[in-house]
Amino acid sequence: MTKLEIDIPPFVPAMTLRDAVLFPKAMMPLRIFEARYRQMLDDVLSGNRMFALAGVRVEDDPAETGREIPFDVATVGVIRISKKHEDGTSFVLLQGIERVRIRSINSEGPYPMLEVEPMKTKVDDSSLGVRQELVVQLKRNLKLGGEVTDEMMDFLNPLEDDVAFVNLAAFTLCKHTLRKQAMLEVSTLGKRANMLLDDLLRENERLDLLKKAIGDVPSEDFDSN
Repeated sequence: MTKLEIDIPPFVPAMTLRDAVLFPKAMMPLRIFEARYRQMLDDVLSGNRMFALAGVRVEDDPAETGREIPFDVATVGVIRISKKHEDGTSFVLLQGIERVRIRSINSEGPYPMLEVEPMKTKVDDSSLGVRQELVVQLKRNLKLGGEVTDEMMDFLNPLEDDVAFVNLAAFTLCKHTLRKQAMLEVSTLGKRANMLLDDLLRENERLDLLKKAIGDVPSEDFDSN
């Protein structure tokens, strides 16, 4: 995968979404339909094509507070594809560039503007060997009939960048928003990879037990209807 060498500006527009976490290098399809984000899209397409995708804290209810409070860490992405429809809505394919820490939020304009600071993932001693452990569990998950597919492994295996490997695996496999956000926020690759590894180990153990339980039941005990 080609590295994205794009400088993150200190201020970026933002889209805030519940149940959405974008990782660097990952691709996220988005439907742009709110008036504020239509305006944002027009503005960024005429500029650097970048905006941040920030998750919204679940304990905050915009209907009651009148505002959306994002998590402290988000991901800035660049628009790879943008297609506008006749009804004014747009399809956008956003590719993550880099994690950012949100320093301040300006909500006075038509859409949120964030003051951000890029956050590079640290690759330290805790990262050593964790990719190999992940590959073992990914292959086991595939064999057990889990979420991992042959196509996913064919995509992940050639990646030389361990950070990209872990980020894309976490983005694809983690289905729980808060857990996914927690993975995004950790500073080191080793910790993020081990969080994903723990999840895979638990899921593989569950699938293994399920497979054994089903295997112990005679086929004639199942209702053929």
